[in-house]
Amino acid sequence: MMAVVGKGSMKLGVAIAALLLSAGAVHAEKCTLPEIASLVLKPLADGQYTIPVAIGGAEREFILELNNPFSAVSGALADAQGYDSRKMRRGFTAHLNGEEITRQVTVGEVALGTSRGKDFVMLRADKPLPGGASGVAGLDLLKNFDIELDLKHAKFNLFSQEHCPGNVVYWSPDYAEVPFEADESGHVSFAMRLDGRKVSVDFDLREGPSVMGSKTLRRLFDLTTAAPGMTEETHVWGTSWTYPFKTLSIEGLSIANPRIAIVTQEGHECRPETRWVNGREVTCYGDAELNLRSPVLKALRLYFAFKEKKLYVTAADAHI
Repeated sequence: MMAVVGKGSMKLGVAIAALLLSAGAVHAEKCTLPEIASLVLKPLADGQYTIPVAIGGAEREFILELNNPFSAVSGALADAQGYDSRKMRRGFTAHLNGEEITRQVTVGEVALGTSRGKDFVMLRADKPLPGGASGVAGLDLLKNFDIELDLKHAKFNLFSQEHCPGNVVYWSPDYAEVPFEADESGHVSFAMRLDGRKVSVDFDLREGPSVMGSKTLRRLFDLTTAAPGMTEETHVWGTSWTYPFKTLSIEGLSIANPRIAIVTQEGHECRPETRWVNGREVTCYGDAELNLRSPVLKALRLYFAFKEKKLYVTAADAHI
């Protein structure tokens, strides 16, 4: 995982579980978009957002993390619900908010909107989560739906995947259609162009500039933090640098002068390439070359069609 202070993404080596959620109460023609939930994103002090997830029959606030391949539940809630915890498979590690996760639990019942499922495996997070949240809603939970993110207006909608392919951007006739990839952990990334150079991107809903590691910058652009044009910035957690990138684009949609913080990258880049570390083979998943954050995402409206492995993108204020 990139050494990004406060970053909540995980690096994992295997998918732990999949939840088969059913919107059985929704019956509609296949070319409609059956809505499962329309949620208002609740902001936290650190810039993250939560959504309501029902655990054990009661709604709890879960942090929405579109760059986390796995969901997690707080250890306090797991104990209160009487969930048994067990060790993760040997040889696999996960990190969340600075905590190394070693155990997982099976949640008896979980619900999002009108959709419910049972026996969903989540990581157990014993370190308190930001804002007193009860857990993290990751991609293993969300990929069972189509999801629409309108971050500018703090809206998050879930739809059934039982519909015609395409025909999902109901708010605008003009949109970009982008295929996406998932690595072995289930982490999703998208191809964008930064000053003409192809970069893999994931989405982090926090406030602040988007983030790229110093080693990634060197590999992609042959630039160091001492290059002409770099501006150094000092924070309570350390130092970052910014570079005057001109354009970040995706299928015809462009964002001018994207603000990207370059952070010192300790160790190896997190890339799905096996290497030897301390005498053992290690493969890292769950990261991208560029982590887009809230200021960029608020300029876009996004629709994730996980079954089709496509992302549909418009400007945030696009409308019919």
